[in-house]
Amino acid sequence: MLKSLRLENFKSFKNAELSLGDLTVLVGTNASGKSNIRDAFRFLHGISRGYSIAEIIGEKYGEGGVLQWRGIRGGTKEITYCGADSFAIAISFSVQDGDTEYDMDYHIKVRLANPVPYITDERLNCKKKEYPIFESQSTYTLAFSNSNGVHFYDYWESYKVYANPVIIEKYDYMANYIPILSQVSKGVKPYGQGIRENFDSSIAKKFCELALNVISEMRFLDLSPDVMRLPTFSGQNVLGDRGENLSSVMLDICRDETRKAILLDWLQALTPMDAKDFDFPEDFTGKVLLRIEEASGQKTTAYSASDGTLRFLGLLAALLGNQRSRFYFFEEPENGIHPNRLSLLLQLMEQEVANGSMQIVITTHSPLLLNFLSPASLEYASLMYRIGDRAESRITKIMDIPNARELIANDGLSSLLDSGWLEDAMYFLEDEEVQNA
Repeated sequence: MLKSLRLENFKSFKNAELSLGDLTVLVGTNASGKSNIRDAFRFLHGISRGYSIAEIIGEKYGEGGVLQWRGIRGGTKEITYCGADSFAIAISFSVQDGDTEYDMDYHIKVRLANPVPYITDERLNCKKKEYPIFESQSTYTLAFSNSNGVHFYDYWESYKVYANPVIIEKYDYMANYIPILSQVSKGVKPYGQGIRENFDSSIAKKFCELALNVISEMRFLDLSPDVMRLPTFSGQNVLGDRGENLSSVMLDICRDETRKAILLDWLQALTPMDAKDFDFPEDFTGKVLLRIEEASGQKTTAYSASDGTLRFLGLLAALLGNQRSRFYFFEEPENGIHPNRLSLLLQLMEQEVANGSMQIVITTHSPLLLNFLSPASLEYASLMYRIGDRAESRITKIMDIPNARELIANDGLSSLLDSGWLEDAMYFLEDEEVQNA
């Protein structure tokens, strides 16, 4: 489970930390930095896929020129705060390995260099270990020479094992382009970085795998009703980020009568449809199309279902499907959904994260949705904000703002968001700090 995300010179964040709970809600005005948090998580997810830094920021194409990964918005020109030459991202997390739980943290710093960006610092720590699992540092000079040092720690022998720095001459540079975390997890010895030949990497490999598992199952849903209406072939059981394969994912769920009944119960609760069954007629190509049957006998296909109904079905398929992920990032899940149903939507999310097997982060502009947050979720509701015309985005937990708890208890969080009190409070706190400095 992710516990925090720390950003330095990343996008609009100069130096910020986001605390994460089972359900984390991000609020703030447009351009306050909410989507930049999504980009930071996507960067980490790119590491889990074994991509180079250039591919994570840019794009990744596979065999036959097929696009496998869309890069970070703005590319290298806009990934750093105010044109800085480097940025850093760090996460802290807990991970279960059998009966043992480990608290760990991972840090990576990237420098934007010509011709390609590279890693200057990278490390993985475990609080149960005296030393880091690994530390890696690279320097890269204008003469295109570098020295890389990777320090691994051999816990079987209980002493430090240091790599010898390697000097690589002009144009034969081997700066760290692919994160050590993903290299070691695959059993690959980081190339050209002076690790001793007889180093037993089993401990490092184990902990790198544990860390990658945390960031590998991330999903960033941006549901498109037009895409969700399209029929798909049976067996395509992974819901795409835009809702691709909705029909075949729903078919897969409905093969289990118990899970089908759960889907129908939620659909009846979330929409005015008196849904009693799903069926999946095939077209002339063999693709299946989702169709909802109501108690009256009315049958509605995905082609004519409302956008809101399809968005509900997409969220249900993601959260209740057979290919669920450990971490979901939803931007404005309230879009297209009737305000009277928002409490049920939030209830579904909080129900699914309650057992600890899933985390959800959402951004929202809906004051009404905030009033339905449970006390536990309120503790992890955070405000993204900027002071005046400054470029820097900042983060604060809403319940840490002075007087916020009392006002929320009396008036609800929605009134504070509606009135602009949250941003005003941070502005006045900033003003007081300047005056007292």
